[in-house]
Amino acid sequence: MKKVLKLKFKTAEGKTSMITVRYPKEDLSADVVKSAMQKIVDAAAFEKDGVAIYAKVVGAEYYTTQTDDIFEDNAE
Repeated sequence: MKKVLKLKFKTAEGKTSMITVRYPKEDLSADVVKSAMQKIVDAAAFEKDGVAIYAKVVGAEYYTTQTDDIFEDNAE
């Protein structure tokens, strides 16, 4: 299984924007994640066409995917 941390924001125009973190620490508290996300918002370092991409913190979630192989052809 693979686990990523998805950080959800709203842009200055009210659209949803997301940052996906690969290999996140396990069991991060809401306070730690929210604080880190707020620092991204406060930095105002990211924009596209003059619009802040990360203007408001919305939420965060761990997202887990699982791959079930059907077969693997190892013939060379």
